[in-house]
Amino acid sequence: MNEEPKLIPLGINDFARIRKENYYYVDKTMYIEPIESYSSYMLIVRPRRFGKSLFLSMLESYYDVKAKDDFDILFSGLYVHDHPTKWHNHYQVLRLDFSQVGSDFEHLEERFFNYCNNRLEMFAQKYKDAYYPEFVDDVKNQKFTSEKIVLIAERAKMYGHQLYLILDEYDNFTNTVWSLKGTNVYKSITHGEGFYRDVFKNFKGNFERIFITGVSPVTLDDLTSGFNIATYASNFPQYNQVFGFSEYEVREMIKYYQSVGLIKDPSPEKTDEIISSMRPWCNNYCFAFDSFVNNEPKMFNGMMTTEYISYYIQQQKLPDEMYLPNAMIDYGKLDHLIRLEKDNENLRRSAIIMKIIDQGYIYDKINGHFPASDVVRLENFTSLLYYYGMLTITGVRGLNTKLAIPNNNVWKHYYRYLQSEYDKYLSVDLGNLMEAFDSAALDGNYHDMLAYIADAYKNASVNRSSIQGERNIQGFYMAYLYLSPYYLMKPEIELAHGYGDIFLLPDTRFDFVSHCYLVEFKYVTTTATAQEETDAFAAAVAQLNVYASDAQIVKMISYSRLHKIAMVFKGGDLVRMEEV
Repeated sequence: MNEEPKLIPLGINDFARIRKENYYYVDKTMYIEPIESYSSYMLIVRPRRFGKSLFLSMLESYYDVKAKDDFDILFSGLYVHDHPTKWHNHYQVLRLDFSQVGSDFEHLEERFFNYCNNRLEMFAQKYKDAYYPEFVDDVKNQKFTSEKIVLIAERAKMYGHQLYLILDEYDNFTNTVWSLKGTNVYKSITHGEGFYRDVFKNFKGNFERIFITGVSPVTLDDLTSGFNIATYASNFPQYNQVFGFSEYEVREMIKYYQSVGLIKDPSPEKTDEIISSMRPWCNNYCFAFDSFVNNEPKMFNGMMTTEYISYYIQQQKLPDEMYLPNAMIDYGKLDHLIRLEKDNENLRRSAIIMKIIDQGYIYDKINGHFPASDVVRLENFTSLLYYYGMLTITGVRGLNTKLAIPNNNVWKHYYRYLQSEYDKYLSVDLGNLMEAFDSAALDGNYHDMLAYIADAYKNASVNRSSIQGERNIQGFYMAYLYLSPYYLMKPEIELAHGYGDIFLLPDTRFDFVSHCYLVEFKYVTTTATAQEETDAFAAAVAQLNVYASDAQIVKMISYSRLHKIAMVFKGGDLVRMEEV
């Protein structure tokens, strides 16, 4: 038995390598049996970085007849080793990963067929001993991908072999084409006699089992008539925890590294501390409504979790900057989701984003799948945000689902969008703002931080009068306060049966941050009287006093001093700011 501590599999999606080279593996093999017994053809979509590729690699090792001699090495100690199904190591497996195709539209069809042909020829080489001597040459001599697939399938039946297709990132390059080139170009490859659609027709009927993963359900809908056999299981509760980590799984990982001494403090309190610090940044995903109703564990993003734990092992602390820009959808794609097509819906999509930022959630239906031509339809926009991991299931209202921003990493993507919108009208000196953050967090000098942003808002208002108003003031502050490394920003936090505008909660990793802030904004028109200004300020003071009495606030601020700040804006001008 290998006594060396297991390594963190950071960025490694090869199951066999993880098991043979002593990497830590979170056991997901208990899902093999329910998947196998439910459907021979299945598709599940999840956001990026949730461990889809590793799961597919595990399935390949489990079902591949060529890996039969390695079954004990690869699966010993895992659930499926003691509960194997009759189909383990039974199939010849073709695994495709369409993220390898790329998105160069000028050569897309050529690159796609080159990739598929290479994989099919590698398949023939791998399993050649199960066929006749000329099998590899026969596959290579077939000119078209469809012909290679048909030949392999026919020969497999002739020799009594069964085929398993594992397809990863099925929508990767098509979604990229759609997002960069628009729906017309996209439809040219997925509709009618489009080359991508044509290949999918050949998958049907030639494989005994097919398992597919991707990020969105868009391409699936476009291919339905050519490939209409897959069970769409993304929202099934029994598969809610297939991808990502439950808190139990994260806790067990931390406890393991404590037990082998790589996390120096072995105490349960340290385990709780690490979990509590990670939870706001990478937890809170739910992918099935019934899982929410049944109060099943929320899921952690797998890549974020392994990055944080890896860093902790190296530095004995979590990173000072918890934001992982590569963990989720990148800002450019979020921006494009809003500007999908140059149509009149752009402003309405932007308004939805602003509403989500304003509230932290939105009520809507999750549409199971929709064609690319309907992506621009407003009723599908929030569903697309959900599939990309920008929203998650947190509640219900009548027939609608409450879709909320999952965690701080995703919040920061929204704030970056918000900041970019304001940056069109002004340029904020972020260096000076960072100094103001230091002063607010360490010295309790909130004035410089809040007044600096107020001045920037005034300059923006001069250039675009339409951004005035209480909600826009709050949004402007959120767009820049999120840059502070010291706080977890909580907009519209529910307190004492009301909603505080902004709560700057100290990040528990920084025990030197001794000041926190609850800010309430009021707005009056440029024609408001002095009495109206006074009344607005008094209303802010009354709300702050009620919010500050909430037991939740007392618990959250722990060691820090709470500052209650009332701010009144008249038009674009800050006319009063005082600590209550």
